[in-house]
Amino acid sequence: MEGYQDIQQFLKALADENRLHIVKVLAKECKSVNEIAEAAGLSQPLTSHHLKVLKNAGIARVENRASFNFY
Repeated sequence: MEGYQDIQQFLKALADENRLHIVKVLAKECKSVNEIAEAAGLSQPLTSHHLKVLKNAGIARVENRASFNFY
């Protein structure tokens, strides 16, 4: 299935329950990694991992503010 890699990556990123929960949290406003972790009930390292997957799939974007990353 040539040419469908982007779609596959996008759908694969959303196939995880934790990532769907993170997307729901981020739908309301930008938050720091720690705020997302707390709202999603996940550890900070696990949240960072999921945010990286979402970012690579083009679902989330990151902004650097001072020494914090906001998604």
